[in-house]
Amino acid sequence: MATTPEAVKAAFIKEGDLFAEKGVMFLDTFVNISKPELLERQMYEQFKDIFGLTPDENKRAVEQGYRALDSFNNHQMRGAAREVLEQLEREDRLGVVLLGRPYHNDPGVNHEILEEFQKLGYPVFTEDCLPIDDDLIWRLFGDDVLAGEIDHPMSILDVWKNSYSENTSRKVWAAKYVARHPNLVALELSSFKCGHDAPIYTVVEEIVEHSGTPYFCFKDIDENKPTGSIRIRVETIGYFLKRYREDMLRNKNKATQIEQQLAEFEARLRRQMLREKLEDSNLVRESFETGSMPQIHVTLGALQASRPAKPEYETVSGD
Repeated sequence: MATTPEAVKAAFIKEGDLFAEKGVMFLDTFVNISKPELLERQMYEQFKDIFGLTPDENKRAVEQGYRALDSFNNHQMRGAAREVLEQLEREDRLGVVLLGRPYHNDPGVNHEILEEFQKLGYPVFTEDCLPIDDDLIWRLFGDDVLAGEIDHPMSILDVWKNSYSENTSRKVWAAKYVARHPNLVALELSSFKCGHDAPIYTVVEEIVEHSGTPYFCFKDIDENKPTGSIRIRVETIGYFLKRYREDMLRNKNKATQIEQQLAEFEARLRRQMLREKLEDSNLVRESFETGSMPQIHVTLGALQASRPAKPEYETVSGD
């Protein structure tokens, strides 16, 4: 997927440079956004002659770009996702979390599977947009931290210790996120049965299913996958999710009824204990007021036995 620009370029210049003929400038420079200094150099080399940029102008542009990216990721995108997630919680609805690689966000790569789920009324969350506010991640992972299984809610060391890829780690963590949130289900996508994904296929599936959360996957989506079969499967999954939500609501109602019954029983028990305590207090007060304290019968033998023993003195001779 990363070399798609090169493949596109090759197709248009194989039998003549169609870009030049049409007056199109095709830019296909590889960039590394994870390393700001490297990206700054790559962008400068690409655009210095096109825009007549100076190194300082390029540096300021890159810095502004990173600020905009950070604002979008942490405020706009995750903020909107948090609102949707809270709406799902209020309305007892379900959302789908995409477990995949960045290129699976592209409708041309994912065969519009995500759009099909949204048409059925299931909001789709990508790994990048999952809310990571402290209050939320500690609600989901706080028990694991307190139990000593992990040292931070963002850790995956409890399930995957040999992390060799950021994308792999993000997918594993997202699977843990889904497994702990009752309003989310997992959808894993993999193109061409990606070799980098193969080692964690079982890990991701077991993380999700161990919690009783629905898990679905399309591990062979490529350009030869029939669109019709994909839509049929999405509709089948949609039917299952409808039944799953009905069961979820039914179980929630049962749990609510049980909690109400327990609360009523506890309230009755507290009222009974308070009534008995008040009755005992009234009995003692009436006894003092009327002088009719209850008589206590004690035998003479018991009284003698309760007297302290006489002290014994040691006799010392005058010698």
